[in-house]
Amino acid sequence: MKCLLLTSLVPILFTPLVDPSECTEIIAELHMAWSSRWSKSDGVRVPKGIDKLKDLQILEVVDISQTSGKAIKELGWLVQLKKLSMVTEGATKQKCKELCDAIQKLTCLRSLSVDGSLEWLRDVSSPPPLLRSLKLHGCLEEFPGWVGNLMHLVKLYLRGSEIKEEGKIMEILGPLPNLMHLRLILGSYIGEKLAFKTGAFPNLKKLGICDLAGLRELKFEDGTSPQLAMIDISYCKLASGIIGVNQLPKLKEITLGLGGRVAKLGMLQSEVDAHPNSPVLRLSKERSHHDLGGVVIQVEEATEESSSPHAEPEAAVVTTNLSQDDLLYTYNSC
Repeated sequence: MKCLLLTSLVPILFTPLVDPSECTEIIAELHMAWSSRWSKSDGVRVPKGIDKLKDLQILEVVDISQTSGKAIKELGWLVQLKKLSMVTEGATKQKCKELCDAIQKLTCLRSLSVDGSLEWLRDVSSPPPLLRSLKLHGCLEEFPGWVGNLMHLVKLYLRGSEIKEEGKIMEILGPLPNLMHLRLILGSYIGEKLAFKTGAFPNLKKLGICDLAGLRELKFEDGTSPQLAMIDISYCKLASGIIGVNQLPKLKEITLGLGGRVAKLGMLQSEVDAHPNSPVLRLSKERSHHDLGGVVIQVEEATEESSSPHAEPEAAVVTTNLSQDDLLYTYNSC
């Protein structure tokens, strides 16, 4: 019933934006487009003539594979569009090329979300200059350099990107002056070490890391991320620990969610307790669920941590059976 109600109401929302002489045709197209919600796709087909909605500001969720090449081109004429989300899974290379050209014309766009095929993003040469939120779900492998030109970017969420080069992604993202929220989810980064370099991320306030299976070490160098307040880690096994939390002057909270496990949890707790800003370390489960023990597995260069006189005895690895509800909660929170 809800779907039928929405189907009947959508054209009414758009009617004031369309020339009266073209209402009948556009409404018919919109009804056909909305009916694609019954398909297996997560998006809808955009009808030809969408460019006539000159004042349209929000468009969600467009299925590029179902949308015609002409309609994709017309997206570029929606000059007032501020929020756009799309599904590109199954779209042809030609449609992705047309989409790339269209997005570069959307100079007012503030929020962009793309789920599916992302290779075409590397061909973007002139991204929307006012973009504040960017959400990418799909394989990238190589991070597009133009993201480093997004001076107004506040939120960046990456999921399933499979980025391999730590140096390049941090080099691109580190200088962004207004980036406040960074979330790396579900294999978005597949390296072993993630280091926040000196002088990087001047306004980052929230860092979320979830389900990066290869990550072993999270490190904060002196002078990095001076505004970072919240760190949230789930479904990661940081066998080399979290290093340098004392370098984060505004730190308020480190949360270890479900599956968030670190080496030397006791030492991390001591560093948090000694921090001048009085942050807290929150654990979603019992301590044994989050503690990998006192033996640190080094990444790249060796350090003297494992031979420290303050090293804790090695803890037994505890396997916790997570319920389906726990898993659903964590992935939704990611």
